Amino acid sequence: MRGETDMETPQRTQLKISGMTCANCTSAIERSIGGLEGVGSVDVNLGNETAMVDYDPALVTIADMEQAVVDAGYEVISESAVIKVGGMTCANCTTAIEKALGSLDGVSQVNANLGNEMVYVSYNPRTVTLKDMKQAIEGAGYEYLGTEDELEVDQEEEALRRNLAGKRNRFLVGFATAIPMMVIMQLDVEMPDWAPWAMFLIATPVFIYTSDQIFMGAARSLRHRLLNMDVMYSMGIGVAYASSVLATFGVLPMEFIFYETAIMLASFLMIGRFLEARAKGKTSDAIKKLIGLQPKTAIVVRDGEEIEVPTESIEVDDVVVVRPGEKVPADGVVTVGNSYVDESMITGEPIPNEKGPGDTVVGGTLNTNAVLRFRATKVGRDTVLAQIIKMVEEAQGSRPQIERIADRAVSWFIPVVLFIAISSFLIWYFVLDAEALFATQVLIAILVVACPCALGLATPTAVTVGLGRGAELGILIKNGDAIEVPDKLTTMIFDKTGTLTEGHPSVTDVVPIGVDEGELITLAAAVEKGSIHPLAEAVVKRAEDDGIAIPAASGEETFSGKGVVATVG
Repeated sequence: MRGETDMETPQRTQLKISGMTCANCTSAIERSIGGLEGVGSVDVNLGNETAMVDYDPALVTIADMEQAVVDAGYEVISESAVIKVGGMTCANCTTAIEKALGSLDGVSQVNANLGNEMVYVSYNPRTVTLKDMKQAIEGAGYEYLGTEDELEVDQEEEALRRNLAGKRNRFLVGFATAIPMMVIMQLDVEMPDWAPWAMFLIATPVFIYTSDQIFMGAARSLRHRLLNMDVMYSMGIGVAYASSVLATFGVLPMEFIFYETAIMLASFLMIGRFLEARAKGKTSDAIKKLIGLQPKTAIVVRDGEEIEVPTESIEVDDVVVVRPGEKVPADGVVTVGNSYVDESMITGEPIPNEKGPGDTVVGGTLNTNAVLRFRATKVGRDTVLAQIIKMVEEAQGSRPQIERIADRAVSWFIPVVLFIAISSFLIWYFVLDAEALFATQVLIAILVVACPCALGLATPTAVTVGLGRGAELGILIKNGDAIEVPDKLTTMIFDKTGTLTEGHPSVTDVVPIGVDEGELITLAAAVEKGSIHPLAEAVVKRAEDDGIAIPAASGEETFSGKGVVATVG
């Protein structure tokens, strides 16, 4: 235990550490943490593998202490959370969220992903809580939608639906108002004196409704001393609307009325936001399909009775019953029964594997032809399927080098555009003696047209969609950086032939002995028609492709591992 130093406002935290084996380990960790400026007492307990630290948060952070433990050769055990956040529109939004969460004492790592609107956080639960993170996110002006565990797929889809509906309604209302106003303004007719006031009364509520999200995003960004696209947009449409109001009240000439322009630009921006939100919503389709492999309910034997329970209620050592055609709800070991299980969604192998007592089964796979009973060994987050889903999500949350470059480019792009826009206005008006109307139009055009949306959004969306599409095709990619490697590959080595198949068997050759080929296919298809085994389906498909009418069969009898016998006709 290290001695205490003088601290005005000491705080205490507990670090969970792994890798300690003896008293020398505790001494090494105490020296490493205690050597940091701002650390007071350090008490490392070998028995429960924890370190109690008194420290001055003004001088040292928990992340610094965790790094000191790692530098000493040990590992800090942190918890992780995946948080769904609403309101992110550009790379600077991810920066704002990362800064807000990263400032919390106890948060060691934050990675916000714009493509799937998820934030991946590693934190010390003994120091900071999810409630603290929620407050930090909402304090930054964004919407805390819940953690990944709290959000059901249906809830996430409902939130996306509401988001899309709100954006769609805004641009529809905007266009319905702006287009008639634009047509009237283009007509070569003399406007009555009351026309500007009528346009003011009609345009103002529509402009507020259409652009409120843009201005709120700009205010949120400026509050955190960041420049994002909303700041550029709000300046462009804000100048157009403000000049229109000043012209209506007689401060500026009537030529400065741009009500229809302000609403039209805001509506176009909302169309862009709508398309972005819809594209980001599709990036999670692969995860949803993987989650869809998990059955929602399961049959469990408790107190000698078979009862149906939610899959998440299965406990380790529960005896689970899986009927033919049902999905296996958890990982386990077969205790009773023999059946073929289709594991293609996990292994990629199209032929079902025979399972009997002592064999392992994997959650998410399909039981095909007989009842199985198995003892659950891994449930919930510990199953193979859950680990696959977690790996895909973590890969989608990773930030490859190309995305980091794009984020840096966006952070410089916006200030440069603002400088060019303002400079253009000043040069045209004061240096080149252009009319104020023309200089204002140049300012608005630059602010609105110079949009780095594609730069900031395309890369994370492409990474997320690519990883998700790979998961759909059975290709699991561990991180985003791996996507940048394939164009440099010259050789690809596969470990088994099953990886290179089409994913389902087919009949390639028919060798009849003492019988016509057509008759042989007819008899075989009749016997196999009632089976869901992939080999049986391949025989039936061959008959159908040959245009053969498949007769009925009766008295089917299956011999496990050998075949089936039936009477045709």
